[in-house]
Amino acid sequence: MAKELILITGVSGHVGFRVLAEALARNYRVRAVVRKAEQGEQIKNTESVKSFAADLEIVVVKDLLKEGAFDNVLSGVSGVVHVASPLPAPTDNYKRDIIDPAIDATVGILKSAAKAKSVRRVVITSSMATLLTMEYIMSDDLTKVFTTNDTYPPPDLTTTQFMAPIHAYAVAKSHALAASEMFVKNEKPQFDIISLLPSVIVGKNELHTTKEEVLASNNGFILGPLLDRKAEMPLLGQSVHVDDVAKAHIYALNPSFPGNKRLMVSSGGIQGTTWDDAKEIAQRLYSQQVSGGLFPLKGTTPTRPLRLDSSETEQLFGWNLVGYEKQVKSVVDHYLELSTA
Repeated sequence: MAKELILITGVSGHVGFRVLAEALARNYRVRAVVRKAEQGEQIKNTESVKSFAADLEIVVVKDLLKEGAFDNVLSGVSGVVHVASPLPAPTDNYKRDIIDPAIDATVGILKSAAKAKSVRRVVITSSMATLLTMEYIMSDDLTKVFTTNDTYPPPDLTTTQFMAPIHAYAVAKSHALAASEMFVKNEKPQFDIISLLPSVIVGKNELHTTKEEVLASNNGFILGPLLDRKAEMPLLGQSVHVDDVAKAHIYALNPSFPGNKRLMVSSGGIQGTTWDDAKEIAQRLYSQQVSGGLFPLKGTTPTRPLRLDSSETEQLFGWNLVGYEKQVKSVVDHYLELSTA
């Protein structure tokens, strides 16, 4: 029986790469989209991917925002996993550089998928940011429990004053989610969509080859308390292992699960994550590194408590998202591996 062919975007990033590795391990054939050929070469040579060379096709799409950019890469594809999206970064024009590209790439791939009659499902990486207004984040409310029904209306881009790159990223995700759902409502394509709303994604990134890269990523939120890095601003108290996020994307392709819905992907139950708990975990699991001074435990990542309910996702898929301890272990083991390389 022929293996099912899927398309994945964003494979050069933390989440997209893990989605690719998960898909190959679960017996899919994958057409992976990169913007530069050299990105494809790096991906093909990683440990998690290189043994699946026969099932991997790398395609270069230089401009994801070009009209019809995906028209020629969807032949024979039954499922699409759209991960690619601009990350928060300083700019003098958030709309041009973060928000519009997030919307346009999402709508663009949906338009192309509608032309490719073989596509039956599109899974999109959204974010918990679609639930959280800046007003809520800055408030004293620590009791509200968010479900995927609690998204807020995308703010007016002509009047919104962006406080930081992460604010623009949240608005971009909000608009992209709304645009994807409006597309399905208005165009009634032959496929349905599932949007996944992960929280702060952590865990080993196989594409990182130096400890400095690890520290500069989300994984620095875990390593900071173990070292001597003190974050000034509190971080939202929800996290999820990148492996679970990848696994959820591939599970969501299964047509036995109903489509045209949103699913939360965040571990730790409603209580979520307290980032500085990494210190206690390190004392138990890495006592030698703590006593030897490699992990002085002098840093802090303050937590802004947040309550998200992922129970529907766990019940639907039939497995539980791994807890903070395994997230910490994934990050620290990789950091130690690179520190001794």
